Amino acid sequence: MSGFTFVRRLYGMMLPAALLTAFGFGLGSALAALAAVMTSRFFDALPGTTREPVLYAVAFLVAGVGEQLTAFIWQVGVTLMDRFTTTLLRVNMLLGIYRRPGALPLPVTPGEAITRFRDDVQESSFQMNRFPFALVHVGAALGIFAYLFTIQPLLAALGAAGIAGIFLAMRRIHQNIVIYRDQVMDRTEAVTGYLGEILSAVAVLQVAGAVPDALRRFQAVNRDREDASLKERLQWGLLFALSENGFYVGLGLVILAAAPLLATGQFSPGQFALFQLLLQQVGWRMWGLSESVAQLQAMGVYQARMAELAGGDEELLTRRRLEFTEELRPDPAPVLRPEDRLERLTVTGLTYRHPETGRGVEDVSFTIPRGSFTVITGKIGAGKTTLVRTLLGLLPAEAGEVRWNGRPVTDPMAFFTPPRIAYTPQVPRIFSGTLRANILMGLEESAIDLNEAVEAAVLEPDLAQFPQGLETEVGSRGLKLSGGQVQRTAAARMFARRPELLVLDDISSALDNETEALLWRRLFAQEGATVLCVSNRRAALEQADQILLLEEGRLVAAGPLAELLRTSPAMRELWAAVAPESAAVEMVV
Repeated sequence: MSGFTFVRRLYGMMLPAALLTAFGFGLGSALAALAAVMTSRFFDALPGTTREPVLYAVAFLVAGVGEQLTAFIWQVGVTLMDRFTTTLLRVNMLLGIYRRPGALPLPVTPGEAITRFRDDVQESSFQMNRFPFALVHVGAALGIFAYLFTIQPLLAALGAAGIAGIFLAMRRIHQNIVIYRDQVMDRTEAVTGYLGEILSAVAVLQVAGAVPDALRRFQAVNRDREDASLKERLQWGLLFALSENGFYVGLGLVILAAAPLLATGQFSPGQFALFQLLLQQVGWRMWGLSESVAQLQAMGVYQARMAELAGGDEELLTRRRLEFTEELRPDPAPVLRPEDRLERLTVTGLTYRHPETGRGVEDVSFTIPRGSFTVITGKIGAGKTTLVRTLLGLLPAEAGEVRWNGRPVTDPMAFFTPPRIAYTPQVPRIFSGTLRANILMGLEESAIDLNEAVEAAVLEPDLAQFPQGLETEVGSRGLKLSGGQVQRTAAARMFARRPELLVLDDISSALDNETEALLWRRLFAQEGATVLCVSNRRAALEQADQILLLEEGRLVAAGPLAELLRTSPAMRELWAAVAPESAAVEMVV
């Protein structure tokens, strides 16, 4: 999508605010021109014995005050446009990120994404706000020159030629500014992204002794940004010098050409003042027009960068109802409808391959009946986590079908949410805030049994050690919690939603044996619980109603533990690794 199309479609959604801006600024421009005409009439009326000069002076003052008051009109329009543009673009970008399969990485680093949310949106909004002014600038300049031609065609033509030459030179400089600004933004993204990598990997850099190397690389990346920024600032300096001096040089030429006409009486002092004031107005209007035209080219660049996050051009410019409210109320607890009650989950031919490696899962089929405990197991790299993510829609399935009580699930990422399922990933995400906030995650506390969820996750012994209990601040990404506490906080978040299907990915990997055993006992004690679990832990395998054994992305065996130990060499090998003492006894038997 071109920058012009992007601008046109956005203006189509906020036309009233744009018209209000253009009207207010156009009215102010007309009053400014009227003030210049009154100045001309004032000088032509001097010296005089009548009240005519006074009337012209009063008219000049009224026009000047009116011009200042019109600023309130166009500023309201600009405010409305800015709020609409920034909100719409950011909402659509955020929704585009949420529409992406959750396990796929963003197309850019988090630092680069933040730069686009902040800088690209702000720059786009700023330039969008300028275009109504640019249209007024064009109209006002044409009107002023048409009026000046009726007074003195030669001087008007000379002034138009001078301003046109300066305008073309400014256009060229603005084009260079757009190029260097794009480079600055790209390099700023690189600096922000690499800084985020450094801050998130301090321990790794310290252990590897690579802090000096990381700082040298950061210095090099920052130097590239500095070079591009310096080039942009130099172009801006050249532009300011041309605008400040060029128009005055052109105005000086007009004054020199007007001198003979003044001497012969063909040009009155009032007309001379009129030319001077109106040409100055045209000059600074051309400054704004030149920048707006140059930025129209850059709008396509901003649009492409934002559309990458939004999921496409159409998604970026989707019209939405925007609510500008300050208060966000807690979400109601998920309501379980009769059709949401799980009786049987059927998976047929599920396939997904990672584009980078070609590995994944292929043609996996299984069934999970209500009240059952299913364990997905296998060696490292067998595809266990990939299978769960593809089932839940966090990775886009290439083939296969998922049915909930016999009904096809066409959009698994949207369907598999509470109260149907709750998912705790292999590496849970904990956010800055309190333990309570991390468990509720927006739910209204009165609608759930928070104590029951904490107990099910075996989190109450830890709460007893925290002086502030559930109000304990966990720090960024749960920095103040141990790995096991992070896992159990995420488990409590899952239990609080009381879903029909619990999906757990290696939830007990960071737990000691005693806590793990208690967690599994409480999980199995939940009446009617249906569980799908990724685990190689002995406690989980022994309690499983069915085990799904994966090898290199394929389902090679399925059934209870005892049956698989009899029929599957791969299961016996895995069991020997997780329960060597049991395997030894079975070998003797």
